[in-house]
Amino acid sequence: GGEDGEEESGYEDEEEEDGAGNYVSAKSRRLALQREALRRRGVRSARVDEAPVEEVVVRKSLLDEKAEMIKLGITETKEPDVHELNMSMLEDLADKKALLSAQELAKDIKYTEPMKTDWRAPRHIRETTEEERDRLRRKWHILVEGDDVPPPIKDFKDMRLPAPTLQLLKSKGIERPTPIQVQGLPVALSGRDMIGIAFTGSGKTLVFCLPMIMIAMEQETKLPLVRGEGPLGLCINPSRELARQTYDVVMEHCEALAAGGVPPLRAP
Repeated sequence: GGEDGEEESGYEDEEEEDGAGNYVSAKSRRLALQREALRRRGVRSARVDEAPVEEVVVRKSLLDEKAEMIKLGITETKEPDVHELNMSMLEDLADKKALLSAQELAKDIKYTEPMKTDWRAPRHIRETTEEERDRLRRKWHILVEGDDVPPPIKDFKDMRLPAPTLQLLKSKGIERPTPIQVQGLPVALSGRDMIGIAFTGSGKTLVFCLPMIMIAMEQETKLPLVRGEGPLGLCINPSRELARQTYDVVMEHCEALAAGGVPPLRAP
């Protein structure tokens, strides 16, 4: 009986010694067992469920990079001029067939004449010299690219717009054209292709709406359209809000023209 008690006492002392050592978590014990199993299978080294070691990336300072470039004999290259890049892009676009649909490109259709309209700038505008036109463009900060660009017009009356249109513009407080309108309206009214770029709120909507309305009015006056014909103008907008805004502007001018005795123009 005494010997058994001593054995039990010795067993308890051994447990206490084991418990006095460093604590080993269950995860570490599980990893140790897995490594031992892999070792018995003949796998020399393997990592099992070990957390990935994050690499610390030390970025060099600009001064260090500059010193290293000088040491290697690398000289800094000059950044390209923005104006030169823009001119290069314009030349590249000029060599291509711009403003043509896929069908027109496939059939190799080439337009050599602008769309025919009855609109012409007044004589005193047409007789201005190119120097006078460039002076006016510089005053209004207008940049143009193209051949035989129509002259800019700084007054709505000289654009030969109908009286109802002029009255509507005046009632809305629009008495003088904005820069995009000074150059864009004569171009569009002449039937020329145009890409116009201007700031938000600069009056771009009138630049394409008024010529579209004038051309539709001209065609409707010459020979009224019947069911199934048309449309004479199409506006493509990037959002529903802009489409609604454009529609409201077009309808407002069409209603003003109809009230002034012009044949009514229909918008879908």
